[in-house]
Amino acid sequence: MTNTPIPTSLRRAQHPARAIPCPHCRAATGQPCTVPATGRPLPNPHPSRTDAAAKARTAA
Repeated sequence: MTNTPIPTSLRRAQHPARAIPCPHCRAATGQPCTVPATGRPLPNPHPSRTDAAAKARTAA
């Protein structure tokens, strides 16, 4: 095993909704949404964050 970093082309891209904070769980910009009761990170952003990001893109 080597300590070679993963090439940028192979890295998983972040969801575009992470460009804004989550209005549901209050996750910071760039951070994954979490389950508010447990703090467990979610694989996908909350629908409210996705909607807010879409509105922000169309308003810009």
